[in-house]
Amino acid sequence: MHLHDRAAISSVFPENILFIEWNSQIEYFTYSDDLKIHSWDGSAKDSSAKTITLNKGTHILDIDCMNISQQSIDQRKRSSEMFAIGTSDGKCYIMHKSGRTERVIDAHKGAVMNAKWNHDGTSLLTSGEDGQLKIWSRSGMLRSTHTQADSPIYSAVWSPFSTGVLYSSGKLMTIQSFATTSKTLQWKAHDSVVLVVAWSSISNLIASGSEDCHFKIWDPVGQLLFNSDPRLHPITSIAWSPDGAFCAFTTFSSVCVSSAYGSDILEGSMEGDGISSVCWSPEGSQLVVGNSTGRIQISHLVKGGLTWGNYHVTKIAPNTLELRDHFNETVELLEFRDDVLLWSFNYGHFLVASQTHCLIHKENGWNSPITVELRDKCPQFIKQTEKYFLIMDCGILYVFSYDGALQGTPRISNQRLTMLTADHVTAAKEVIAARSPSDGKSIHCCHYRTGKPVYGDKPLAHSGGQVTKLELDPGSPSGDQLLAFTDTARDLHLLSLSSGLNRVRSSLKIAGGVTSFAWNCDCSMLVMVREEELCVVPYPPAVPNDPALLEKFTIRQNIREYGKHVTIESFTGHQVTLQRGDGLTFPVYLSPYPSKLQQFVSNGQWDSAQRLCSSIKVMEILWVCLAAMAVHYKQLDAAQVAFAALRETDKILYVDAIKKMNNVAMIKAETALLQNGRTEAETILLQAGLPLKAIMLNLQLFQFEKALELAVKHDSNIDVVVAYRRKYLEQFSWTETIPRFIEYAKKVDIDWDAIEEKLMDE
Repeated sequence: MHLHDRAAISSVFPENILFIEWNSQIEYFTYSDDLKIHSWDGSAKDSSAKTITLNKGTHILDIDCMNISQQSIDQRKRSSEMFAIGTSDGKCYIMHKSGRTERVIDAHKGAVMNAKWNHDGTSLLTSGEDGQLKIWSRSGMLRSTHTQADSPIYSAVWSPFSTGVLYSSGKLMTIQSFATTSKTLQWKAHDSVVLVVAWSSISNLIASGSEDCHFKIWDPVGQLLFNSDPRLHPITSIAWSPDGAFCAFTTFSSVCVSSAYGSDILEGSMEGDGISSVCWSPEGSQLVVGNSTGRIQISHLVKGGLTWGNYHVTKIAPNTLELRDHFNETVELLEFRDDVLLWSFNYGHFLVASQTHCLIHKENGWNSPITVELRDKCPQFIKQTEKYFLIMDCGILYVFSYDGALQGTPRISNQRLTMLTADHVTAAKEVIAARSPSDGKSIHCCHYRTGKPVYGDKPLAHSGGQVTKLELDPGSPSGDQLLAFTDTARDLHLLSLSSGLNRVRSSLKIAGGVTSFAWNCDCSMLVMVREEELCVVPYPPAVPNDPALLEKFTIRQNIREYGKHVTIESFTGHQVTLQRGDGLTFPVYLSPYPSKLQQFVSNGQWDSAQRLCSSIKVMEILWVCLAAMAVHYKQLDAAQVAFAALRETDKILYVDAIKKMNNVAMIKAETALLQNGRTEAETILLQAGLPLKAIMLNLQLFQFEKALELAVKHDSNIDVVVAYRRKYLEQFSWTETIPRFIEYAKKVDIDWDAIEEKLMDE
């Protein structure tokens, strides 16, 4: 990973550049001492300049642009970019990009040090030399004053989802939540005055820079994650990349890029000193930096390459990619007219997105791509599936086939998707799933063409922290898909989206401390990075039904030698491609037998699957996988063979008892119980007209209240439930405490002979 300088230009007005804002791929703004806003296009040409009218002797201290990614689609069509300008005379100006002043606010006594729009552009945050922090409406009406510090507040930012604020005063940093039940968090962050802070809404990490020349990264509870070596000069500006993976910071004479946890730092220089501002492009591949001599420098962040099958793609220049075929030992250079902003390689298709177009290259046809025009010219990310791909363009999700035909523009819950990254959107088969932009905890699932909700109208709610990444399993069949996601606590959850009888959908935590995960592109396998180990779950569909299986058939491999902060780039076949924090990628090869076993099972070749498990004697885990698959597919003969190989005597006898049953409904119900599907088994029995069997099922599982509910609903066998409940309590010399059982115990007479006769008849 390195920085590649794309352009370095001097402003037509060689004044001190104070701030830079990049509002879209085709336009970014600079603000300088000449009190002019300069609008630049993507080729670094000055297209227009607007003069800001201020009182004589007044200086600009902060400017924030409400860019188009923060606006609704209707607002975006009207091109209503608004600037909030904080000045040294205590005023805050709200100005349109055309130069028209919308409102002038008397914000603070003394200078306005910060003016920041929130993430959807509905509120404005200001902090001042008077130590106050205030919240204003978009039209400039004061909503609240949130703090009174003892010293000036030099830097203040919104928290993710605008639920609170982070500000610095002196050596201290403070997080103040707007929720009345949350406590204010304050800690000493640096040994000198904290000059700048930044909070990533994606990674939920905080960065700070100080006069002590240190750059630090914190978690949202104030725990220090990284402390840089002292630089030669104080930190002047900080900016997180849009995906939260990198953080750029500048000093008087250098610009640096750090990984999210500070493990790797790239450092570059700029002609002329006095670097004052740094900003990322919307897709996160470019940096623009300005300094006191009026000079602007644009650099590409060239990351590690992409790997798919025997191909490896590397970006060697802003508009040139190197495609290397390791199998045939050939190398092709793909040169493009425009700079490459995004690229993705999967399912035999290589996609390259520039500012205006997306090129679709097919395997063995690299020189004849299909061109798709991007309407809004602001691509943010690309996601591929087997039959189609998604591209986010200026907050709108477009679905294209690999022939370049537009399949649809699904609206997920009619919400703006501008705050979402590639980790927050996933697709497989005919389903698109996305994290809710409003709260970060809900997951919306919709059809990829129509955008209509699937699996119910209500979103899937997560009771834990905010969802940080989600992925649909491309190997699971339609109607029985699995969704894996991680939250802010780094817990990995698995959610079954089955459309069968059991519609109660609750996520299952399968691992903690997970920093990265990925599904296999060819079959249903899940790999994760956890505590310096690479953990592989060979058959995740069995986990929601039997969580105890997880520890038995998880394959672990130590990857400590590759360093910390390792992420998974891809998982294809039995090869996992890992990426270090410095951008270098390297393959890790797993055993091919679990995927081969799954291939036999998916083709119905159960005899071949059993022979494979028998021949590979050193991997008992294959028998565990076969047992899980056989139970999942309700293949009792194969399950019994696998349980015998594992010496699971109780399960062998249970399967044998199921095979001796004559009632089809009972066989289905007992097989569902073998998968821990109590609700499904109960539903099968009730639909078959066997309410007493359903009641006895719950009694055997000690679900007494559920059994009584069924008995009352069908107005029969209440005496059976009360009798078994009384027998259970007598074994422990307990007294009844549940009101409903006390009530019905007075209404029914217990006759064990009649109950046993009733059970025999059933």
